Amino acid sequence: MKNWFGRLLAGLLCLCLSFGGVFALGESTDTPAATVNPYGASVSQDAQNGDILEDPSALSGTEETAAQADTDTAQYVATAAATLKVRRSPTLEAAGNSSITKGEMVFILELGNDWCKVDTGSNIGYVQTKYLSDIREYSTSQGEAASSAATGESSATATNSTAVADGVSPMQPATFDAALFTPEGFKDNFKAEMYKPTVARKEMDEHSGGVFSIKTYEEVTVSAYQGDWSYIRYKNSYGYVPTSALFKWDRIDAYAGYIPGAVQPIGMAFVNKSTVIKSYADNGKKSLKTVNAGSAIMVESLDDQGRYVLPYWRTTGYIDQSDVSYVMKVVPWETAQSGDMISCMSTYYAVGVHTLQYQGRNYNIYLGTSFISGTVLQPEETVNIHDVMGPYRKSTGYHRAPIWRAGTLSGFGGGVCQVNTTLYNALIEVPILINWRKVHADVGIYYCPVGFDAAVGGGDITMIFTNKLPYAVRINYFMSDGCLTVGIFRV
Repeated sequence: MKNWFGRLLAGLLCLCLSFGGVFALGESTDTPAATVNPYGASVSQDAQNGDILEDPSALSGTEETAAQADTDTAQYVATAAATLKVRRSPTLEAAGNSSITKGEMVFILELGNDWCKVDTGSNIGYVQTKYLSDIREYSTSQGEAASSAATGESSATATNSTAVADGVSPMQPATFDAALFTPEGFKDNFKAEMYKPTVARKEMDEHSGGVFSIKTYEEVTVSAYQGDWSYIRYKNSYGYVPTSALFKWDRIDAYAGYIPGAVQPIGMAFVNKSTVIKSYADNGKKSLKTVNAGSAIMVESLDDQGRYVLPYWRTTGYIDQSDVSYVMKVVPWETAQSGDMISCMSTYYAVGVHTLQYQGRNYNIYLGTSFISGTVLQPEETVNIHDVMGPYRKSTGYHRAPIWRAGTLSGFGGGVCQVNTTLYNALIEVPILINWRKVHADVGIYYCPVGFDAAVGGGDITMIFTNKLPYAVRINYFMSDGCLTVGIFRV
């Protein structure tokens, strides 16, 4: 009996060892958790790869491109000046195998005058060189971008160059200055909050030694950023953190330069007919919104397929060039003349919802814009938006509508936060200093990227800003059902 029992026990042990991969303890079979990007929508890990999974031809090339990625090393790094399609070969007729979002880092394997061979992390492909900015050498040993331009341009030229079609972004990244990345040369240029718990590093390398740790929502001061890294001060300690770990940016110095993740418009496009804004991520398979003929829409770039790319809520949309009758271009604030538009922004809201509450919200959006539109700010003039648009009461004409307040479903003035948020995103494109603002909540609001909203209400829930430009500016709104657009013009 003992021998039989021993053989049975040994057999069960062998069986467990053979199937250890199946019965391994502690393995999770849960659906992947959602990943939230402070500059975009919340998506699951599976959804992030959806474009490749839905494209059989892209799937067939996965092994080949993975093998290439093992042998090729990035020689240069750049910033995508527009949303780019990564093609299988260096020609416009070639099929795409992935895309790179505007503002993302682009790792270049081979640099060419017309096309660059790039590594997206999951695929190897080609993008047009003219849609890359800030091209510079890449140091794989430190994981950072060198300050010198790879193309032979001066550092200042390379950092401030933009290759988007039909215009120039109003606020560019500041010229690289090595002194800003030292404790002695540190300058209070930006303030931001931590988007997630982060360890600050000694160098621009995730493998370098840790200096200190920072909890979520802690505020830090930023001197400068380069590539994927920002140099910060936190409680009198200095270190590097990934730029993607920061959100709720605002400038301390109005002339510090571009805020990472902010819109960079090339102009205001006026559509010539009822137009559908389509999803850029799935190449137009999904319709995001229909806007009326004559609507004014902020656009960020014109891609190589004749599509005007634009932000829509927390994703990216586009309209076809054939749907646009005219583009009022953004003029850099340094060279703007009287009457020129120096920045603009659009957000979108629901129409066709025939409840009294949503009718009230849309009415409040129109009323709020009427209070602000036409406002002129002189140099060094400071404005508290509550003094212009508030107070938000029945006696001042506002209707009851849904509002974002704990324990409250509706209140007078619901919708004016979107008016203010749209204005905020236009103000930060130029040297107009935001002295004070409040966000709705740590997760923000649906019609703009996380950390880029500006709430209004009672008490200190307002926005205060100062015109630091050397000339007066005028604020004007352009309204159509469902599309809210604001432009800032030199007087």
